[in-house]
Amino acid sequence: MKHRLPLISGALFLCVFLSIFNEVLLSPFYPQFFRKVFGVTDLAYTGYYIFVCRLTVVLSAPVWGVLSRRFEVKHLLYVGQFGTAVMTALMGTSTSAEQFLVYTILLLLCKSTYLLVYPLIIQLGGKEKQAAIAGTYQAVFHGAIIIATIVGAFMVNIDTPLVLFYVIAAADLLQLGICAYMLRGVSTQRQEQTEGQGEDFDQPVEANQMGYIITIGIVILTFQLANNLVRPYFTEYVTAEPLSVNLLTSSLLFLIPSVMAIAALPYIRRACRPERLNTIYLAGISLLIISLGVQGLSFSLPVLILARIVYGFFLAVTQAAIELQLFNKSTAKHLHFNYSLTTSFANIGHLGAPLLASWLVNTYNLATPFIAATIICCLNLLFFRYLPNAESRRQKAESV
Repeated sequence: MKHRLPLISGALFLCVFLSIFNEVLLSPFYPQFFRKVFGVTDLAYTGYYIFVCRLTVVLSAPVWGVLSRRFEVKHLLYVGQFGTAVMTALMGTSTSAEQFLVYTILLLLCKSTYLLVYPLIIQLGGKEKQAAIAGTYQAVFHGAIIIATIVGAFMVNIDTPLVLFYVIAAADLLQLGICAYMLRGVSTQRQEQTEGQGEDFDQPVEANQMGYIITIGIVILTFQLANNLVRPYFTEYVTAEPLSVNLLTSSLLFLIPSVMAIAALPYIRRACRPERLNTIYLAGISLLIISLGVQGLSFSLPVLILARIVYGFFLAVTQAAIELQLFNKSTAKHLHFNYSLTTSFANIGHLGAPLLASWLVNTYNLATPFIAATIICCLNLLFFRYLPNAESRRQKAESV
């Protein structure tokens, strides 16, 4: 299987790319999409739609994590891919916004299986390749965001946007065929049993204890809350005074972090070693705090651009570091469950970010999401400090 590993990883990264691409495709343009296709002019409906989508993922992700402990991960992935293709095609037949929402909920129930893909790549690649995989994941993730944003603008402008859902469904079926072909003969179940015999996988591991998962979950929640808080009104913020840039420039400024995340790939591969993860995370989150504060207080476009560059680079580095922290502390048996559970914490952050951002902007001004994100990142730094302490206390208790 080792000689096929690059091809298998490539197929699984294709799943990651298409998953993010499909999720982001319409997200910047939901108001225009609902108005053009279904005649929905109420902007509040977009917020309601996003809220329901996030809540669906929060509730469904742990279910697939539990199922991954009883069934082959690849079989769950096949079920999810097939269901995703069917529901995506049905979305193309929608005649009302309500029907579109129902199909979206069913789609996300199936698509939540894609959350098992990243830990599966980590598991198949082995610990020595974790840093390289994490860097590649960040590059694929943000590359999909960039391309999806461009394609989404085109999709909204065509006469019949719903037709493209059939194309997306066909792509889902194609990736199902590719994954089924590439994963033939690969059994994660047998891997777990083999590893468990030789590496004391039955021993208690801190990351598999609920206290540790909750702690790292809170770290991930606050991280995602802070960094998604500044997204919804960013273009409004930079087009208003004193920066007053045009719409094209605001879009380019919005995409800078995604571009820098791709640029961070070599650094993540080289630097994110297990023994350095704590230091990298602490340094990265500190620079995120500074760059977020500068963005919120910036009156100069060059200073804002510099802050966005620093922010984007260390956003990818810091996210890779915390994910690798979780993977390093998880056994093969618990890897998918731990990741899916902490993903629910992340989606709570995604869920709360637009609501909090809307309240802050309506109550104060367009700069306050950056200030709030800075404060939340400071709290995140404090929460992260408890992770090594919690682990050392557990190890001391086990040695007694």
